[in-house]
Amino acid sequence: MNNKPSIATAALLLVLAGAVLPARAQFFEPGMGPLGATQNIEGFTVLGKGHAAVKPDYVEIDLEVAAASELTADAIVKYRDAKRRIRDAFAALKLDNVTVEERGLLVDQKGAMQNPYYFDYQPNTRTKTEVQLTRKLIVKASGIRKLDEEGVLQLVGRLLDVAQDAGAKVGQQNNMYPYYYYRWGMNSVTGLVRFVVEDFAKVQEEAYEKAIADARDRAQRLARLGKVELGPIVAVREIAVPGERSSQSDDEPPRKRLETAKFQELPVRVELLVRFEVHPRSDGKGRNP
Repeated sequence: MNNKPSIATAALLLVLAGAVLPARAQFFEPGMGPLGATQNIEGFTVLGKGHAAVKPDYVEIDLEVAAASELTADAIVKYRDAKRRIRDAFAALKLDNVTVEERGLLVDQKGAMQNPYYFDYQPNTRTKTEVQLTRKLIVKASGIRKLDEEGVLQLVGRLLDVAQDAGAKVGQQNNMYPYYYYRWGMNSVTGLVRFVVEDFAKVQEEAYEKAIADARDRAQRLARLGKVELGPIVAVREIAVPGERSSQSDDEPPRKRLETAKFQELPVRVELLVRFEVHPRSDGKGRNP
């Protein structure tokens, strides 16, 4: 008589029985190793996932104003005139939800570009250096969450036309240090415009609540199969948290935000590793350890 099926069935039952028994594992604090070599707690550790979505609340457009001259004084006059034209053009729109922010001023040699790999660097052969002043401007339009796609399209088109008519360079300019930014994960959304969720605390809170609820459902299922009662949460570790990244450049503070090149709802996904205590069932029907 062939006993292979019964042996396989018995092995499977043993595996399932072990899977639902209260687990004993070392407790880890986020970002650290074991708190103690013999510090064990009984319980279930499960992965909870939460998801929420939110539309961007404003749009950003990168501009650049620059002026150059062999005489620094002339470069300053040209630069101030160019920046004033841009600011006056957006002020003429008389839109309360549109602002223009400035970033750091760059004083450099016109046409200079350093090779990030330091190979074949060609020094400037001009007899007289042209001084170039460059500043990045960011045009922001808030309140787009309440607009439909047509309204957003009309607003963005108007802002782009005004910027170009005023003589500004539109869009992200060539990065002089692409390797540096790629190496440290500081590259951001590329595109002519970007749609941003700056303050997404409420929707993030919703995603966290869903992740905790999902973890509790999973743990309840394990407790039911293991014939134990689920206790309180004893540890939580963040696995995936949205919006945490470095700033785009050294003249911007670190920010917590979501960006996309498309006008659409942005998903906010949270993953949490949650550990629950477990206790023997009060009705005495639990499995003996």
